[in-house]
Amino acid sequence: KIMNKSSKKILGTCSGILIVAAMIVAGYFLLNKQVQKEAQENVLPTTEVGKILAKDLDSKYPSTATEVVKMYWRITSCLYNKADSMSNKDFDNVLKQCRKLYDQEMLDESKNSFNNMKKKLRKDIDKRKDAKESFSSYVVQSNDTLTVRKMDGKEYTTVISYILIKAKGNTGKVYENFMCRKDKDGKWKILGWEQSTADAAAAVGVE
Repeated sequence: KIMNKSSKKILGTCSGILIVAAMIVAGYFLLNKQVQKEAQENVLPTTEVGKILAKDLDSKYPSTATEVVKMYWRITSCLYNKADSMSNKDFDNVLKQCRKLYDQEMLDESKNSFNNMKKKLRKDIDKRKDAKESFSSYVVQSNDTLTVRKMDGKEYTTVISYILIKAKGNTGKVYENFMCRKDKDGKWKILGWEQSTADAAAAVGVE
């Protein structure tokens, strides 16, 4: 049966419409899939572990020495209080977040390798767990009370803080004095810390 020109034209037009419709439908599904993917990626974590792991400390690093020490205590509290509920992978990654706050000179010491630090931390966590101790709130010296000094062309400051540790219904304060130094990128990094006293903390307004 011979198809006339009008029939061929109609069929050609219908085919074109169907191809365009198929392209529109395919484009819709692809776009919808991308929107769903972006929505999932933008969902904010709800747990403290998730929030710490979501922090981009490479591009959004704390701007002051005070904020660096606050972040240290936040991460450390999470490691001590949430260790039992964390997977080994999450524990490692949270510890890696904490290590981003440390000065490279400190990290270069063999005793402060990742494995050594993790082993020591796990041991102390188990010890505090046996004593039924948990980390609570912390207070850090305000940035406007810090004294910055220069040595060998580098800036240094010390930050006094304390953390509350709960144990069997009692609460005690542990005071720490952090030595911080600016690195080549102008970021304050923790060089080390030592135990401090209530009097030293009170002298800079940390009570």
